[in-house]
Amino acid sequence: MVYWREPLLIWLMLFPLVVLVISSFREKKRQAQLVDVELLPWIQPPSRIKRGIRRAGLNPLLLSTIWVLLTLALAGPRTPQFIPNDLKAAHDRVVILLDYSDSMRAIDAFGPQGVVPRVTAATQLADSWFNSDEPIVETGLLAFSGRAHWLLKPTTDSNLVQHVLSQGEEHLLPTLGSNLVDALSAIQFLPRESDTNTHIVLLTDGDVAAEKQESLESALLTLHASMPITLSLIGLGSAEPSQVPGHPLANTSMNSSFLKQLASLNQDFSYRLPDELREEPLMVWLNIESRRITPENYARVVWHEWFALPLLLALLLLSVLLQPSRGGHAHD
Repeated sequence: MVYWREPLLIWLMLFPLVVLVISSFREKKRQAQLVDVELLPWIQPPSRIKRGIRRAGLNPLLLSTIWVLLTLALAGPRTPQFIPNDLKAAHDRVVILLDYSDSMRAIDAFGPQGVVPRVTAATQLADSWFNSDEPIVETGLLAFSGRAHWLLKPTTDSNLVQHVLSQGEEHLLPTLGSNLVDALSAIQFLPRESDTNTHIVLLTDGDVAAEKQESLESALLTLHASMPITLSLIGLGSAEPSQVPGHPLANTSMNSSFLKQLASLNQDFSYRLPDELREEPLMVWLNIESRRITPENYARVVWHEWFALPLLLALLLLSVLLQPSRGGHAHD
């Protein structure tokens, strides 16, 4: 996001255009005083276009470009290098929900290295959304099996988020099961302001017992009624039955129909495919926009100043403009 030290100076870039409009108007008015309007095409100098392009066209273009570049340099373009946490987009936060139920250990999900366990594909996908050089809103990692457990409370440290995700497949939660309702309750108890919007990203295979589906739907609608949320459901695994590791007689498959059913409960819920989100920045695909820094807080931000770039380009073009024309002393 680009900021300006003196934003009002940007209007000066219009000066060459104003000069062009005024000079064209004055020329047409002068010609109208000489001849009738019907004869104006006959007094236009036909050789002007054929004259030296450098004199007739290139010089005005270079002058205008130099003026624009100098104006940009004076306006002082800058981008944030460091922003204090309280100045960032504090009205949004993200909670990434990771399903650690036994079915997520099935090896039928596609990751960057081929077919991997579903939980591995989930953590690798989530890790691809973060770049240590890009700012993020507060983001937390919440895992659930028989109960919900915070792997990482919401933080703006993307390096820490990536570190926890890199070890994600190694985590063994203490209880068995698939208690997503408990995870939703944990989100509800997060501290928040009245206008805080929570973006929930659920990475799961949707393998939920039929008798628990109705209570899950009810919990989702209750949570949505109690606080502003969006829900992105991402299905992992194959639709074909796969064996659950450690349970020779148990098979599991990714239940996309149930996930789509959950997504249809509210307009703020959506079902997404892993492939369309891989390597996409989290704040981009969630449509989270950073809050602009207000002028009174500029002094608290460390800036990258970019005025030198347009200034150097302007000086380079000025040196080109001042070069003598090779054909300046040639005779007709």
